[in-house]
Amino acid sequence: MVRAVFLHIPKTAGTSLRETLCRGLGEDAVSPAFGASEMTEAEADALRRYSVVFGHISVTDARRFFPDAMLLTAVRDPTERCLSWYRFVRSVGVPPYPDVMAALSHDIDDFFSLDVETVFRNIYNRQVRQLGDHVLNTNVDMQDTFERAKATLDECVWIGRQEAMQEDLTRLADVLPEMAGVNLSRLNVTAGDHAGRPVSDELRRKIARYNEFDEALYADVVRRCGG
Repeated sequence: MVRAVFLHIPKTAGTSLRETLCRGLGEDAVSPAFGASEMTEAEADALRRYSVVFGHISVTDARRFFPDAMLLTAVRDPTERCLSWYRFVRSVGVPPYPDVMAALSHDIDDFFSLDVETVFRNIYNRQVRQLGDHVLNTNVDMQDTFERAKATLDECVWIGRQEAMQEDLTRLADVLPEMAGVNLSRLNVTAGDHAGRPVSDELRRKIARYNEFDEALYADVVRRCGG
């Protein structure tokens, strides 16, 4: 029976969190990670053997297929998340979605100057869209979706912040007692992630233009977590 669904937003320490959950709950209790899709009944059935469903699942699918499960998620500063996603794609390559192909063929400044349609899937307010709608829905009212994303946060029994993950992880035992005393052993860093290189203010402004709603949602999470 599914106890919890972890709404894994890309580049929010998901690999590390899944490994940590496996150490606390057992390898067989946590589903393999999976990508964003419009989930089918057959796919949902295959996941019902796990105690925790962990993947890039949108809240609409989580509520449809696992209505009685607790919701958990983690968020990240939107600009840092987008920078990490770009470096990840450049480092390892992933499926040929428009934003992926654009990242592989454009340098960082040019990529974050592209139109919203090109970068929509993983860059444009991805956190709000995954928590407030279905991430593959391209006909989305962002203000309504933002309000629904905040409502999702109200429902979540645990919210982590990548920037304070070890601290936030101590609260996880409140809802999953098996996690008591289980520490985050490492914070996964993308190979080739040149996070130490300076990022210009202009580039940060470019990224922020794609993430007005994500910025507001992240600020809301920081307030909820007491700063």
